[in-house]
Amino acid sequence: MIIDGHCHIVDEYLPILRRMDELGIDKTVLVGVGVKDLDVVKIDDSLIFKHDLLFRTLGVLKARKISRSRKFRETLVENPFNDAMLLAIRERPDRFYGFAFVNPKSDYALDEIRRCLDAGACGIKLALLQYPTDLSGERMNRICGIAQQEHVPVFFHQGLTRESSNASDMIKRFKDVDFIIAHAGVQYFREAVELAKDNSNIYIDTSSYIVTEEKIRYLYTALGAGKLIFGSDYPVMSKDPGEGLEKIRRLKCPDADTGRMLGLNILGLLGK
Repeated sequence: MIIDGHCHIVDEYLPILRRMDELGIDKTVLVGVGVKDLDVVKIDDSLIFKHDLLFRTLGVLKARKISRSRKFRETLVENPFNDAMLLAIRERPDRFYGFAFVNPKSDYALDEIRRCLDAGACGIKLALLQYPTDLSGERMNRICGIAQQEHVPVFFHQGLTRESSNASDMIKRFKDVDFIIAHAGVQYFREAVELAKDNSNIYIDTSSYIVTEEKIRYLYTALGAGKLIFGSDYPVMSKDPGEGLEKIRRLKCPDADTGRMLGLNILGLLGK
């Protein structure tokens, strides 16, 4: 079974479903969006550097420039949109899973998580670049507390500040919660690898063109197939779900390992 573990839905799910059928993707984890204009948050693929240090430096500078720009602030919504995701999982539960996407700083975050989980969502998504939040703070404790109570994973990408990027304490406080680090940690790639090595409840998402084939091969060698989750991040930081799919297939690892990365790992986290 092939499952895209990271795909954004803006409005209609039918275009996503058609592409899934063309690629042979059985199911997709859908996440809403937190901006009114997706083009504002797309990072140019010229930021893919073979030298990781360059990416860590220039990538962060570019991301900071985007996040502080007036255009970004104007398009950012206080509460991410989840209704399109909820419609998709209600109408096509055979093809879609859904994660509740929330702004941890919002007064509505906990209620929105509850609303989405009650409607069939099976995970929580946090984007700390868009919504910087102290990972050791009380708001995150409450969100992770819900995840622990409901036995659902927390999927997140780190922010640009120390408080919103240092996930180690949060992960250790909630050892019963499974955490998925998006985009292999982006500029925190090395830290993500060490976290995954040291903590049994950490998994790495391989989505977007930022996570190159070379990085996936390194992750596979360092962590093994059981820690990696295929995702596309389509249509935000990927032009097509097939790109991420082929990067994993080109590893030419044993079929059992490919199966874990392409679907069985995320299926296990969702309890399906």
